[in-house]
Amino acid sequence: MLLNCVIIEDENHAIELLTDHIQNMPNLHLLKVYSQPITALAEITEEDHIDILFMDINMPGISGMDLAKILRPKARFLIFTTAYHQYAVEAFELEADQYIIKPITFPKFTVAIEKIIRKIGKVPVQPVAKSEIFIKTGVMNKIIKVSPEEVVYLEARDNYIIVHTDKDSIITYLTLKEALQTLNQLNNLVQVQKSFVIARNKIEMIEGNLIIMAKGVQIPIGNTYKKSFFDYVKNNTVVSARIKPTRPQ
Repeated sequence: MLLNCVIIEDENHAIELLTDHIQNMPNLHLLKVYSQPITALAEITEEDHIDILFMDINMPGISGMDLAKILRPKARFLIFTTAYHQYAVEAFELEADQYIIKPITFPKFTVAIEKIIRKIGKVPVQPVAKSEIFIKTGVMNKIIKVSPEEVVYLEARDNYIIVHTDKDSIITYLTLKEALQTLNQLNNLVQVQKSFVIARNKIEMIEGNLIIMAKGVQIPIGNTYKKSFFDYVKNNTVVSARIKPTRPQ
């Protein structure tokens, strides 16, 4: 089981640390990062299906405490990340599950996540990929079996998505969020844009901020997802020690 995570933090260094820690935990999935708390307040809804919300306290526009009073019902678990000890009592009065004092080291992070996992009775194991999935199409009473290795990418439209596979394109009346909730156990899908989720094993080439998929499909990388995607690419790229890798801007 993957736990969907959202970060609300105005410090770039803290965002980078939390992002790295989340990516190093096999049962966590980074859903979105907000550097502006006001934007998070406007955009986050219960339909985001947030499992863990990481939130700073001292932020511009609105404090993490005030923000938590509004957003707490929209996340299963709340973890405050702050440099200050004095807000701990108030944080737990707001039903915070954990309170991490900065700097956010990986051992501190791991302890907090393990406590949450124990709360929900889940053992921290690597997600097991499903051998097959069934997709209900837009045609009445028609359900199509799809093997995970056939999925190339998902494309969101108005009130439906298109599942593009090696063989076909299947229309199903789900939102992208609903599809991710169902398909995230495939452990191969990654969101790279608001309307696109791709299968990492179907990437053929990356040119700047453009992903070239199987079948020649070109998908631009959205700014929100750029850092996490290129971190994944960097961690899986073999280069000479004499060459300093660069990241597209």
